[in-house]
Order: sequence, then C-alpha cells, then structure tokens
Amino acid sequence: MKKSLKNIFTALVTIMSLTASAQEGEFRMTISWNAAVPIGDLKELTGNTTLRSTDVSVLYGINNKIAVGLWGSYADFYEKFPRAVYHSNDGSDVSAVLTNSVQLIPVMASVRYHFSPQARIQPYAAAGVGGNIVIYKQYIGEYPSSDSKLGFAARPELGVYIPFKKDGEAGLNFGVNYTYSPYNRFDLGSLNYIGIKLGIGFPMRD
Repeated sequence: MKKSLKNIFTALVTIMSLTASAQEGEFRMTISWNAAVPIGDLKELTGNTTLRSTDVSVLYGINNKIAVGLWGSYADFYEKFPRAVYHSNDGSDVSAVLTNSVQLIPVMASVRYHFSPQARIQPYAAAGVGGNIVIYKQYIGEYPSSDSKLGFAARPELGVYIPFKKDGEAGLNFGVNYTYSPYNRFDLGSLNYIGIKLGIGFPMRD
C-alpha cells in the first residue's frame, strides 16, 4: 500500500510540474468545516454525526475547468455507551461503560472538474484516491485497546462554488462527499462516512 501511495503522489507531482510550464493557471486552496455522518460498520462503533471534521485541498488549475492536486481531511468520531456487561481483553466479563473513539485522516491525490466556470453558481464534481490513517481506541471501563493503521481510501464529491462577487477569485464552497475506507480488523469491513462541507476557496499567491 505504501508503494502504491508513493507511485500515486509521484505521478501527481509530475503532472503538476508539466502543466505548470505548459498551461496558464494557479494554485487554489479550499478550507472547509464538515459534518461527518458515519455509515455501515463505522455506525456500529459510533452512530453520532460529528462536527469535529475539517477538509483542506490545494489544487492547480490546468485550465478553467480542470484542477489537480492534494486533498486531505480529518474526522473525529466518538460515542460513549451505557453501562452493560462486556467481554474484556483478559477473557473476563465486566460490567462497564463502553467508549469508542475513531479518528480518520485521509490524504488523497485529487481531480476536480467545474462544469460552468464562468457562471454565478458553479457546480463541480471531484474525486480522490490515496491513503487513510485510522486511529481506533476502545475503552471497556478501565480496560483500553487501540489500533492504528494506514489503509486505502477513495472519495467522490459533488458540490457548488459560489464567488463572493461576479468574476471574483474567492468564494463559498459547498459539497457532499462519500469517503470509502476499507478496514479489515475486529470483525469490521469498512469505516465509511458521508461528509457535508462548507468552506472558502481562494487563490494562493505571494
């Protein structure tokens, strides 16, 4: 997996260096606040929608419709369950409060396509593929267990970009995305979630 991620990022850097010399464009950053909704197996660990989630992208415009770059985010899921009888790591049964904590940090090579770059409201589609750092902690009373893993991740997104003023270079960004994150441990198959984001996009200049 690490070799695959290295190949993806190497290819991305190559593409960006070529387009920088052959195309007029600029780097743009988008910083967003997210609401992350767990689904599937992740919902079994923590069913709470979290507002502790951020999203940052840095993309280079190949032309006025297509941009490529890097896309990263952070989502912190947490839930405490009522006291019940659980099976602890030492093989005994214990009456305790169960707490699950999951942090997901995907970093992806990304491409974004604007359908109407000159419009007042600009719809777009984006997609990313890369790696995901998973930090999973569980507490059964005073008995902790934890796991950290680097895995695969992919994310499609649909959204709209709305300039603050006509032909403006900065504006609001609203999007909905789906993060696919396989996780084959502890009888879990995935840690997928849906993100709803609101952010600000602006050009990066000296």
